[in-house]
Amino acid sequence: MRILIQGILILTSVLLSSDTTVATQLPITVSQNGYSGLTVAISNSISENVALIQKLKDWITAASRVLYKASKYQLYYKDVAIVLPKTWSIQSSYKKISGLKFSMAHVRIDEENPVVGKVPYVFGQTECGKPGQYMHLTTYLLFAGELAGFGEIGDVFVHEWGHLRWGLYDEYASFEEAGLESPSAFYLDDGTWKPTRCTEEVTGRNINMFTGAPCTVTEDGIPEKDCVFIADKDSPATASLMGQQNVLKMEEFCDTDESNTDSKLRHNSQAANNQNIKCNSRSAWEVMRKHDDFKGNTPGSPSFDTTPDFTIEVETDQRICLLLDISGSMQKNNRNSKMYTAASNFLLNMVADGTSVGVATFNNIGRIVHQMLTISSQSDRQQLVASLPTTTGGTTSIGAGLLACITALNSSSDGLEGSMIFLVTDGEESRAPYIADVQPVITTSGVIVNTLALGNESDTQLGGISRASGGQSFYYSEDEDSTVLTDAFAAAVADSSSDTLIQIESKSFSISSTQSFEHYTTIDATVGRDTIVQISSSEGDDIDISVTGPDQTIYKEINSTFGITTVKIPNIAQSGSYKVSVTTTSNSIIPGVLNVQSKVRVPGETTAKLSVWLSDDTHVYGSDGTTVVYVAVLKGMAPVLKCDVTASLEGYEASTIQLHDNGIGSDSREYDGIYSAYIFSNNFKRNGRHSLKISGQNINNRAETLKSKEKSDTFPYYSGLTTELVGNFQRVILSSEISVTNYSTTQLTDNIKPAKITTLKLKSVQLMGDKLQIILLWKAIGDDLDVGTASEYEFRISDSFSKIKQQPEQCTKLTNNIPIPKLAGSTEQHLVTKDDDSLTKYIVVRAIDDVGNKGDYSNIVSISKLTDPSWTTEAISTVNLTETFVSGGLALAILLIMMILGLCLKVRSSNTNDKKKLIKQKKHQNQKPGKRGSSNKHHNRYEYENRNYIV
Repeated sequence: MRILIQGILILTSVLLSSDTTVATQLPITVSQNGYSGLTVAISNSISENVALIQKLKDWITAASRVLYKASKYQLYYKDVAIVLPKTWSIQSSYKKISGLKFSMAHVRIDEENPVVGKVPYVFGQTECGKPGQYMHLTTYLLFAGELAGFGEIGDVFVHEWGHLRWGLYDEYASFEEAGLESPSAFYLDDGTWKPTRCTEEVTGRNINMFTGAPCTVTEDGIPEKDCVFIADKDSPATASLMGQQNVLKMEEFCDTDESNTDSKLRHNSQAANNQNIKCNSRSAWEVMRKHDDFKGNTPGSPSFDTTPDFTIEVETDQRICLLLDISGSMQKNNRNSKMYTAASNFLLNMVADGTSVGVATFNNIGRIVHQMLTISSQSDRQQLVASLPTTTGGTTSIGAGLLACITALNSSSDGLEGSMIFLVTDGEESRAPYIADVQPVITTSGVIVNTLALGNESDTQLGGISRASGGQSFYYSEDEDSTVLTDAFAAAVADSSSDTLIQIESKSFSISSTQSFEHYTTIDATVGRDTIVQISSSEGDDIDISVTGPDQTIYKEINSTFGITTVKIPNIAQSGSYKVSVTTTSNSIIPGVLNVQSKVRVPGETTAKLSVWLSDDTHVYGSDGTTVVYVAVLKGMAPVLKCDVTASLEGYEASTIQLHDNGIGSDSREYDGIYSAYIFSNNFKRNGRHSLKISGQNINNRAETLKSKEKSDTFPYYSGLTTELVGNFQRVILSSEISVTNYSTTQLTDNIKPAKITTLKLKSVQLMGDKLQIILLWKAIGDDLDVGTASEYEFRISDSFSKIKQQPEQCTKLTNNIPIPKLAGSTEQHLVTKDDDSLTKYIVVRAIDDVGNKGDYSNIVSISKLTDPSWTTEAISTVNLTETFVSGGLALAILLIMMILGLCLKVRSSNTNDKKKLIKQKKHQNQKPGKRGSSNKHHNRYEYENRNYIV
């Protein structure tokens, strides 16, 4: 069954995620046209079914063929790892790996999303040309294949690959911005409303999705909200896979919109889709050619066998080697003592039971000081702590330490892959072997290296080996108010166990006999198991801590050792606000760090979590370039909206950065649960490494999550979406480090321009006498990108699309009643009046700041007098929906709720709880052969049980 509802889809790439905590991804390489390193992992929530392994092989084999042809014989999937959860049976042919690789996999097989159901999607796509975080597929989709209604299996996978790998956007329509209700399913051109599609050779019909009647326009002159474009199933179009990938002959990507491009591949740069809006009207191929995957490739033979080599891996318990620097420089600033305290806390309170842990050290040589030990008791933890080093001396050979950890980890018959090294060091390498010497061993073995740099003198190659291995790099500035020594260890193991540790709060403080510390923290209703409140301090023996619960019960310390004072809340902690009080009798100032952590109240249930990633880990001071921080706030797979998310640079009290989910500037989609912000040069005060700490909280009970509605008895295939309050919560997480170069004390000049407006839309088009009046809508951006308020708007208009696309500044400037910009994020409106003629006009707008910095011109909006009689007369007859695609039209009802809520979801989904059979479709005419040998029986007869498609 092939369903093409062109023009109604919302959001390709973003919304929803599994319970990941820090966004990391395993490396993929290209060699001789083949991708190596693609990892497909099955969630431990999926019941064992060995048939799923073969289905994955079938999908990726088909996708490899499609990809090879669509990439002009330049790329295919050479080798693929399929990772099974450790809950599945282990076969002798399976390769054992350490830890939960699922949280780092490129493609993740998981349960249905509670918001969008079975729809395939890519999580975390944020910018044109930049990769997403991962692809989400369901077992239903894998087994149903083409019958799921999304297209041929290879086409579906390659469509999502375009989002994931190359940063392409959908070429069908979307209702992009909440609050701006102008449709993008159609665009006004040459006297008619044309459907958003690519290429224009995709044929089909415009119909009302409920009545089947031809579309009409509203009093505002725009298409009625129930109007959709239904593509013909036998459309002759062959492009684009980023648009109508379910059309029978679809097998290529769009190329340029130039006249010398084959019309079958010519990009429709006027269509109101995300590819044009986000990628400046560039085609898929124009974006792809700039990607490293296509640099230096020589096309292969069309007959080349693209069948991938598959390896079946199975997860086992995590193995970690703790690698500690004991060189002479560790005496500086009491680093050795601080490392000892943090490592002790890590072993005593953070590493999950069942984890195998070893300890190694290095100075001029590497040593294993404790062989791998599987933690099953508190005495095991104390035994490991007892092995931690207390003395320092010698030079620094980080490579020697890495090799020592490799030896320790390799003691298991399960191999090295997936094992973790957590490296803590303060120095620059001074002795061989160096990091560069052993990095090939690390990357080929599949060991993940997380690094923690103590001070700015630590080796700059630490971040490189972390990235190359799929790990994270953290930085501790040694400032007294830093919490990094706690946060980095917590972040490193956040995804190492299915029973995840959740960091509720971390905060630094100072106390003395005349200055106590009091702080309130919230334990929400979804957590409370194994809750502990800790104080880490080098003067732990001289402090007293008490915790007062919501019912005024006072909890006192139960343990104070290794510089860590711990209060454990027994049983399941009551939800509510807890007061932490810390005092001392010492006359000296004692610094400390508060850490609060817990686990979900009931294992397996969902809770609010944060994930964080950066657009770039290097910032050039004084340039007009920026670093973007992205934070996803999710409860299970559902986005959490309207919560307070901030980022703070360690050591800079004034540099707290507010993140937004408002769909402008750095934020790609409004209300998708991904909050973002630019980090500007004026946020930094020095060169070198920096730490970025993220706080996400809901303290005023405003935050809410999305969920599906119950089905209506009168409209059983209509579920729609609603929101649900999530209750107050607090969470913290540490981002990977940011490195600053070219810092100067010279005062910065204002070279930051306003952001590009990507939300320009038509609200109404009406003929008033001999004038055409058009109302434009958009969302205001800021003075500096998306921050503040711009000073003025500049509109340009032209009757040439190519001119306004390529030379907008040479087009006519509009000057009448131009509005004054509002605060970033506000909705703007502007009335444009033009003569009543048949010429299509094209409009763009940009913002200018108070010193004359000019933003990029917006997406292009076309306007024209409507002369097409098919849009201006009443419908006389209805369209035979059976001949097109009934189930797709029915499911579009789900979209209406999304529009009302102002959501930005890409939904090509189906809901199947109702067991009543809704549709029986019989073929009443001969079907043309399917492409690439697809079986005709797929197009003859179908029985669907409440499948509501939005494709």
